[in-house]
Amino acid sequence: MESFEEAGNAGEFSIHVPEVEIIGGGVITLPKTGVTAIVGPNNAGKSTLLREIAAHIKHGSSKARLHSTGHIVERIQFQRSGSISDAYAWVSQHAKLVNLSGQQHFIRPGAQVYIEALSWRFAVDPAQEGLNELSDLLVFYGDAWQRMAGVAPVELRDLFNGPATSPLHVLQDRRDLFNELCNMSREVFGQTLTLDRLSKHVNLRVGETVVPAPSIEDINEEYWQDLSSLPHLTEQGDGMKSLIGLLVPLVTSAYPIVFIDEPEAFLHPPQAMALGRILGEQAKSKKTQIVLATHDRNILSGLLQSQTDVSIVRLERASDGRTRTYQLNVDELRDIWDDAVLRYSNVLDGLFHKAVVLAEAERDCKFYSSALEEWEPKGELPILPGDVLFVPSGGKDGFPRLAKVLRSVRVPVVVSPDLDILNDGGKLRVLVKAMGGDWSTLQHDYTAATAEFRQPRETTYVSNVLSALNGVFSSRQGERFTTEVRHEFMAQLRNKGNPWSPLKDYGELAFRADPTASQSLLDKLASVGIVAVRVGELERFAPQLGVAKGPAWLPAAIAAGYHKGDAVRRHVASLVNAAVQDRGLPARPSPSQHEPNTAPQDT
Repeated sequence: MESFEEAGNAGEFSIHVPEVEIIGGGVITLPKTGVTAIVGPNNAGKSTLLREIAAHIKHGSSKARLHSTGHIVERIQFQRSGSISDAYAWVSQHAKLVNLSGQQHFIRPGAQVYIEALSWRFAVDPAQEGLNELSDLLVFYGDAWQRMAGVAPVELRDLFNGPATSPLHVLQDRRDLFNELCNMSREVFGQTLTLDRLSKHVNLRVGETVVPAPSIEDINEEYWQDLSSLPHLTEQGDGMKSLIGLLVPLVTSAYPIVFIDEPEAFLHPPQAMALGRILGEQAKSKKTQIVLATHDRNILSGLLQSQTDVSIVRLERASDGRTRTYQLNVDELRDIWDDAVLRYSNVLDGLFHKAVVLAEAERDCKFYSSALEEWEPKGELPILPGDVLFVPSGGKDGFPRLAKVLRSVRVPVVVSPDLDILNDGGKLRVLVKAMGGDWSTLQHDYTAATAEFRQPRETTYVSNVLSALNGVFSSRQGERFTTEVRHEFMAQLRNKGNPWSPLKDYGELAFRADPTASQSLLDKLASVGIVAVRVGELERFAPQLGVAKGPAWLPAAIAAGYHKGDAVRRHVASLVNAAVQDRGLPARPSPSQHEPNTAPQDT
């Protein structure tokens, strides 16, 4: 058995969990210094996974299931560097050695450990036998309700230099750590804190006194009244209490491993983002391994802003009841964050949904989302509307990279492009590959279905262009010539004489040469999650609206009830069915009402 009789080097000691093996197969890799965020839809097992990893650390794989549900984690790997003497040196820096009833114990907030436990627990394999009482020194676990209790006032110590048994005692002793906490409070809430050392109980107050703090021998009535006027932290909202209650133990104590369940609880989005950034900075500066479970993309955004190593593990509850895990590792996530389009999209929200639909623009997303939300009867849908997220891709070129990100962590993804996605075979081939499809199985149908459109452009005259522009813009003469209107204007110029334009004008009815091949192509695309708008484009769902493309189209179309139309219901049903097929759920048949569209006539 190792001993700590020789002088050790605290800098040589570290512990972390490099891997977690999942029941039924699969391994999660956790960065040694950094943050692993556990995400997924509701009831996927995020909090359970957190508790089970912590239970394996404390009790070992041999006993962990006696102390947890045992639904997800099979076993963990545990890695320690440094000798017992190094561990002793590290603990000596972060806890006080006190003689209790003739035996020496390490004491710090939340922990009182017999000195010989270092030798006992590290003499065996911690992954198998657990850290037991050492976990109180080395591992922090914080859920929302524990954090609330973390800001409660505590009694003064009997001796001013006695061991700190509460984080608030540490703040009494360490002005530098209290200043660090105050800076964090200012960053998140715009308010500083004051430590009340004069009352019977040490407590935190919000704000700062106007009267300068006098020396301890010269406390005066003026200062005491000023201090008493500051509200107690315990009287503040749950968001502030929860966040400060989380940060106090992290700032005042060094833990090699930290678990946090729902750090965003009770916080507004900007505060959650700031907290994510702070946690990432803490992990980086203190060389801590943080594992957290979250429902909030703002926490993820804040973590990524911190520039620490971040990994995301998405959980999904399979039809057999088991939890499956899918991971974005540190390098993959860094590549995503470096992409400005992905960084400022809502794609990270998709990690918390059961399915994601990618559409070309925000307008498309809102229209389809409205159609899904007002779907009746609700029982026809195999998935709840709130479990589906619509994400704008910023055009067809954005589809592949968004789909690749989401599919890498097994988020079911469906793409909803306008029918002119067929105009460019190269782009379509890239999208099919990004969606996991095999282009060779579609190529024959694509060639046959689009042959009639791949013809030289017809001669176009100025009168044709003017007529087309008047048809679109004559009713909008009072509208400002914005960038969006300019794009519409230029699109009309490009489309005149374009043999592909009937696809957007008439949808699938434009296929006249080989309708069998076109139907086969569209069905095969839908089978890989590319559900093209078969009426051509979004605006064709409301052909009689009388409002052309532009900002006014969406509110007018919804006010007129076009989002409840038969063609829209068919399209939305196809989107949902394509999503649930990837989740192993039974698909529902699409509504079969007649398509309200007009085909081009032969002349």
